[in-house]
Amino acid sequence: MSKSEETKSAVIEKRDIDYAYFRWWLLAEVSVNYERMQAIAYCASIAPILRKLYPDEVELKEALKRHLVFFNTEATWGSLIFGSVIAMEEEKSKEKMIPAELITSYKTGLMGTLAGIGDTIDLATIYTLVTAGCASIAMEGNILAPILMIVLGIYMYFEGHVFNRIGYKYGKNSVKNILSSGLLKEAVDGANIVGLFMIGCLSSNLITLKTSFSVSTFVLQDTLDSILPGLLPISAFFLVYLLMTKLKLSASKVVLIILLVSVLGSLMGIF
Repeated sequence: MSKSEETKSAVIEKRDIDYAYFRWWLLAEVSVNYERMQAIAYCASIAPILRKLYPDEVELKEALKRHLVFFNTEATWGSLIFGSVIAMEEEKSKEKMIPAELITSYKTGLMGTLAGIGDTIDLATIYTLVTAGCASIAMEGNILAPILMIVLGIYMYFEGHVFNRIGYKYGKNSVKNILSSGLLKEAVDGANIVGLFMIGCLSSNLITLKTSFSVSTFVLQDTLDSILPGLLPISAFFLVYLLMTKLKLSASKVVLIILLVSVLGSLMGIF
């Protein structure tokens, strides 16, 4: 390999990849619109890379237009796509072997898959449970709540940073390697276990339900507490779960049922 070829192959450095990801992390949700969703943010994030890869103005314009097509995914896990596309663009600029249509198809084909994975693991599980827990302790005036939220933000940033590096390292095969390695299944199983644990903890803290029913010296709430503290709140939780999963009732209908039972129970002296 000649000296000029070595220089050309090293045009993209780690700091370029990290800077492009930092821009993606900042902009991913900023320019979301109904026409192209995250396309503007994606193009703006990868633009410094494209400028280095395509010094020719015509090729640069074509590359920028290529990344202005519709794109929408979960930003953290979508960093796998981001890093892979950088590797593909680098290969295209050197060898001219990768067609532009392949890069566009690669992005389009994987954005839905990684959105589903990222939304399930990060947003619906980790982010939701941590924010719910922080909200619970914030109501008590605990300074730990905002600190944990900052830690969560830092964690998600570096999670995407690692995915971006993996995507660049393995190119268009990065997502396939992760899906076939078995690590994803372990991550999903672990998230489910943590989710169930946190749901139990939050249910006992956030659901308040006590009965005021008593006859002479018999106090129903004291008896229930002696059997299992928090029995009524957890029973209410599972009742709502059964109504929504087994009877397929919508959330609005379940809320109406809760209001009706609460009013009737109050009038009858049960609650």
